[in-house]
Amino acid sequence: MVSQRKPTRFLLIVEESETTWKVLQRAIEQKARYLTLVAKTSEEAIRFARNIQPSLVLIQYHLPDLNGIEVYHRLKAITPEKTLPTIVIVKEGEKVRHEPLPELHLLEEPYSLDMLLQLLKHLSKG
Repeated sequence: MVSQRKPTRFLLIVEESETTWKVLQRAIEQKARYLTLVAKTSEEAIRFARNIQPSLVLIQYHLPDLNGIEVYHRLKAITPEKTLPTIVIVKEGEKVRHEPLPELHLLEEPYSLDMLLQLLKHLSKG
């Protein structure tokens, strides 16, 4: 009998805070069953996405060079024909302007890991 292996699912985390990305990475790999790749800058995220097309992206809105929405658009431009479910983490009460897209979701801080994992589960079905 030939075993049917699920394709590897990569989740790209774009977060400059080492403390934050380590917590996210551990939780996502254990609970959501994604392999994670961490980029600390938008340029690093774009370089990673060119080599390993992520199944899902988790982006901190405030990055040193671009904001999370701009990073999403640059990542999406790499493979525009593919769906790229993306979660952008924003500060509580922050107003972020963006065009409504079915694959782009804002998650307001503070959030629980359970809330994030439920959103990941929902997006991985789509």
